[in-house]
Amino acid sequence: MRGMILDPKQRCEHRTGWITFAAPVGVGLLAFVLAGVGFTGCDADPEPVPRPAARAGIDVDDTIPALPAQEADPSTFEEVSTSEPWSFGGYEGELVTTPTHLLHLTLPEGRLRQAMPVFTGTALLHYRTMLSPEADSEPLDAPTERMSTFVFGTRPEWAAWTKWRLRRGANLYLGIERGGYTIDAESVIWDIGRYDTLCMLAHEGWHQYTQSVFRHPLPAFLEEGLAAYAEGHRFRRSDAAPIFMPWRNLERYGQLRSSRYRNRLIDLDDLIARPPQYFVAGSERGLLTYYAQLWVLVHYLVEGREGRYRDGLVKLVGDAVDGHITSSIYDADRRAGILGRTLGPNTGRDIIATYFDEDYAAFKAGYEAFIDRVVASGNGTRIWQGRSPIE
Repeated sequence: MRGMILDPKQRCEHRTGWITFAAPVGVGLLAFVLAGVGFTGCDADPEPVPRPAARAGIDVDDTIPALPAQEADPSTFEEVSTSEPWSFGGYEGELVTTPTHLLHLTLPEGRLRQAMPVFTGTALLHYRTMLSPEADSEPLDAPTERMSTFVFGTRPEWAAWTKWRLRRGANLYLGIERGGYTIDAESVIWDIGRYDTLCMLAHEGWHQYTQSVFRHPLPAFLEEGLAAYAEGHRFRRSDAAPIFMPWRNLERYGQLRSSRYRNRLIDLDDLIARPPQYFVAGSERGLLTYYAQLWVLVHYLVEGREGRYRDGLVKLVGDAVDGHITSSIYDADRRAGILGRTLGPNTGRDIIATYFDEDYAAFKAGYEAFIDRVVASGNGTRIWQGRSPIE
């Protein structure tokens, strides 16, 4: 996803909800949860030490080979991972090396810290297979190197790292009051409670994965929708690894249901054409609704109209990996006798026509009807269970 970031002076102060913003070109994606908690500054910035998380040139434990996700069993990652001291600017932590990730942590011992290796490894496998219609389908490409993730125990630690890492650009991110961001395939978050932190880790991990692997960015509405789709999971004390369940997302479902019954849903025309920050101008709730609707839009593409759009979604994501989105649109235009089209504000409509349905009116009507079915009375229990409400 590419675009301009929201002016930090315009940041929201709504107290709950998952929100994602786009960062400037070449910087990446910014995602966070807004809360009415004031910024707490750190006493001292990190000293200018060599960047420990550089994706090239970092010394890692070579005894743990980096493995493609399909060859690794994430449930074993806690046992096979290694830990070594890591520090910056007076803050002490650890660098945990797993077969798929470099985890820079300042978390205290506990369930969240223990979950990091298995959760990140399982999430990566989930990204690569979550759209596969069959269990034996070929997964999406794996990253060619370990992905670098930072999870800080406190916001002051996160802010200190952000100031040092981003220098003059840090102010754009220091307005985040609860959550994190992803830049250059590095995710940087802090502990906001076990479940919420893991949801944020899953969301940011999708952006991290696409920035590492995709040769062509997805359109914003699908990049963000798929990140929200990746959040839902269950990870009980008795589970060896998390179970990802895209429907199990009460945050998104609750916002969608509320907006539907208050007649505050965003028209699909705007949803697929405008960036997230456009919806902040109206209200904080508008931005939360934006993400809830993108979440259910991906479910519509997977299950709606008896699954007729799923193959198109799989092809679109595959084209993004291979860098073929533009050529696919061009080929579709050529077959339709359309010449000279350039990608711009109407790209969302072009994507829908090329990959999903040339009849946009029918596609839109189906999406609106799908929302009505999802939020129908009694479906909250199905969402909690991670079951489709339209079965």
